[in-house]
Amino acid sequence: MATLRITGCRVNTTSITISFSEAVDQTTAVALNSSNATNPANYTISDPAAGFFGNPTGTLTVVDDRSVVIAMPSANAFNPGDWVTITVKGIGLASNPGTSAMTSESVHRQVPNDARRATRDVEDAVTYPILTEQVRFPRSGGGPTTGVSSSQSGAPLGQTAALAIGDVLGWKVSSTDPKGFVGALSQAFTLTDVEGHVESTWNPRTYAVQTDLGGGISGAQASLYTRAKDALDQSLSLLNGLYPLDSDADPEYVKALREMARSQMTEIVQEFGAVGLPSILRIDTYFEILLGQHPTRHSNPVQFDPDQVKGTLGQLRDTYGIYFRGNPFNNSIEDEQDITNFRVISDYMTSLLQSWIANREFFIVSPNRIAFFGTQLVLISRQLNVIAETVDEVRFTLDSVFIGPNERQTLLLKFTDHTLPPMFLEDVLVEIERFVEDEGPRLLRDGGKISITNNILPVVRSLKHMIEQAHDPENKRVLPDGFKTARVRHSLDDLRDQLGELIKLTTQVEQQVPFPEYDLRIDGVSAASSPDTGGDTYSATISFFGNAIDYGASVILHSLVPLATADYTVEYYSAERIDVTFTSFNPSSFPLDNGDHEVRVENPDGERATFRFSVNWALDSTIGLYSLTVAPVNGESGDYRNSGYTGSSFGQAAAIRRSSVSPTAALPSAPSAAQGSSGAPARPAPAPAAPPAPPAATVEHIAALQKKMDDMQTVHKNLFEQLESKIAGFFERKPK
Repeated sequence: MATLRITGCRVNTTSITISFSEAVDQTTAVALNSSNATNPANYTISDPAAGFFGNPTGTLTVVDDRSVVIAMPSANAFNPGDWVTITVKGIGLASNPGTSAMTSESVHRQVPNDARRATRDVEDAVTYPILTEQVRFPRSGGGPTTGVSSSQSGAPLGQTAALAIGDVLGWKVSSTDPKGFVGALSQAFTLTDVEGHVESTWNPRTYAVQTDLGGGISGAQASLYTRAKDALDQSLSLLNGLYPLDSDADPEYVKALREMARSQMTEIVQEFGAVGLPSILRIDTYFEILLGQHPTRHSNPVQFDPDQVKGTLGQLRDTYGIYFRGNPFNNSIEDEQDITNFRVISDYMTSLLQSWIANREFFIVSPNRIAFFGTQLVLISRQLNVIAETVDEVRFTLDSVFIGPNERQTLLLKFTDHTLPPMFLEDVLVEIERFVEDEGPRLLRDGGKISITNNILPVVRSLKHMIEQAHDPENKRVLPDGFKTARVRHSLDDLRDQLGELIKLTTQVEQQVPFPEYDLRIDGVSAASSPDTGGDTYSATISFFGNAIDYGASVILHSLVPLATADYTVEYYSAERIDVTFTSFNPSSFPLDNGDHEVRVENPDGERATFRFSVNWALDSTIGLYSLTVAPVNGESGDYRNSGYTGSSFGQAAAIRRSSVSPTAALPSAPSAAQGSSGAPARPAPAPAAPPAPPAATVEHIAALQKKMDDMQTVHKNLFEQLESKIAGFFERKPK
C-alpha cells in the first residue's frame, strides 16, 4: 500500500519544489537507486505552452528530507502564467529504501505572473482599508512605554536602584520580564517560618537565574560570570587604592583613567551576567578597549605581561608610572605594593580574556552548535512569546480583511495533505497558541531535554506543517477573497518562519532517551577475511556488536538481492558480540553483494533488533588479495528494536552454535563444525581468518564477563568441596 503523498508544490520560472508527507529515499547504492527521490525517471513534467514534456534534465536536490527541488535549465525555463503538470511515481521512503511507496500522483501549478500579482495586490489595498490600532510594545531596554521623565535628577536615582536590585538578585533588571524577576527573587532569598513569623535569608551570588521556564545562566556563562564577578570585586578594591608614582601625572587624567577602567571592567562582567546570551560584540569591544586585544582579530596569544598590556590599563599604567621594569619612581615597599596591585588587576583581566576566548563559541547563536540547556531555555522562552505575538498579528491581519472572530470559527480549511484532518481557521490558531503558552513551557519545565526530542519537536514540526498547508489549502477557491490577499499570506509566512526558528533553538539541546541497559540492540560492525588453505577459496567473518544478546539468538541476513547459496554459521561470544562466518566461497565473489544490507538478531524471548550495514568486497591491490570492508549505513548506529524488514528477500536464519572453547575464553581460536544454512552437514572447514578485533569497549566487557565466570567457578569449586566434606563426615558418623 502506498504511504507517500505529495503535500505541497511550488513552481517558478526556473525551479519546482515538491514536498512529501514523509522523509524520502536518498540512497545512492545502484541496487536501491530506483526509488531515490533524486532519480529523474521518477518525475514527468509537462508545460504545453513552453513545449516541454518529459523527465527533468536539471539538478534534483533533496532538502529537509521531505522536499525535492528540481532546477530547470535555462533552455527549458517556464513562462510566467504557464500551467505546469508534475507527475511523480516510484519514490520510496527513507525508512524503506529501494521500494516504491507511492503510486502515480499528479499536481497542477501555475507559474506566478509578477504583473498580475502586482495588480491583484493593488486591488487588495484599494478594496480592504488599512485598519490601525495602537500597538504598545514594551521598550526593548525596559522602562515605561509612554512618557519619559524630564527630571534629570531622577535618572541617577533610578539607575542606582536598578543596579542595587541587580546586585542583590544576581539578575539584570528588566521591566518586561516579570516572571524572570520572580524567579530571581525566589533564588536570592530563602523564606523560613520561625516561631510564627517569616524570616528571609539572602543567598548571595546566585548566578543561575531562572526564567518562567526554569532556565537562566548556566554552563559556560555561569562559569565565566562567577569568575568575572569575583575578579571584579577584587579588582575594584585594588583600583580604588592605586596612586600615581609619577609626580608629574595630571590629576584629571589620573581620575579619568581610573573611572574608565572601572566602567569597562564593570560592563564586561554585567554583560556576562545577562540572562539569555550576552552580546559577543559588546564583550569583544570592551576587552579591546580595556586591554588593547581583540579576542578574534589578533593571531598572537593573549599578552599576559602587565608591562606590555595596552588599552585603558596600559594608559593607566604609563600615566601613573606603575610599571615594574626600569621604573625610576619605585623607591619603597609602598611603591612596589602599588605596582603589585596593578599587576594583580592586569592578571585578573587578561586571565578573564583567556577564559572568554576558550568559551566564546558557546555564545554564538547557530543551529549547528550544541548549547547549554539553562541558557538556551531563555532563548526558547523568548521565542515562545514571539510566536504567541505572531498569532495575534495573524488575527489582526484577518480582521483587516473583514474575516472576524466569528467567521474564523466557521471558516473550514481543507489541506492538500490528506493526513491532516480539515480544521477551522480559529482552531488552527488556538492550537498553536495553546501549545506555546501552556503545553510547551510545561513540557520543558517537567520533561527537560528528553521532552524536546520525544514531544516538543514532533508537535512543533506538525504545527509548522499545518501552517504551510493553511497557506494554500485545497479549498482555497471557496474561501473568502480576503484570505487570499498578500497581507494574510505574509502573516502566515511569518508564523511559519517563527515556528521554524523555535525548531532550530530546540534542536540545539535535544537529547535521545537513553537505551535501557537490558534491551537488545546492535550498534556496531566489523569484518575480516583471508584465503582458505590452498588459496582457491576465501573465508570471512562479520562481527556485530551490541547489548543484551542472549545465547540461542537467531541471526537473519537480509538484502534486496537474494543471498548466494553459501553456508554461513553464527558464533555466539557474549552478550555484546555475535559473529557470522562465510567459508569456502569463490575469491571473485562474496555471498553478500556489495551495497546495503540488514541484519536481524532475535533473542529466544522474541525481542529483536535490526541493523543496517554496507558491504564492500574488492581486490586490495596493495596485497594482491580480496578484502572485506563493512560499515554502518550513513554512519548511523544504534537501536532498531522491533523495526520490520523493508525488502523483497530474506536470508534463512542460521542455526546458532556454541563456541568450541571454554565459555570463559575471550575469543575462540577457530569455529567448530556446524550445520550450514541449507540444513546439510557442514564439510570440514579450512582454518578461517582470525576474527576481527572488537572495539576497546567490547574487550572490556569480555574481560569483565570472563572475571565473573572465573569467580563463579571458584565459588562453585568451594561449594563442591564443602558439600563433599559434609557427605564424608555424615558417613563417618553413621553407626555401623
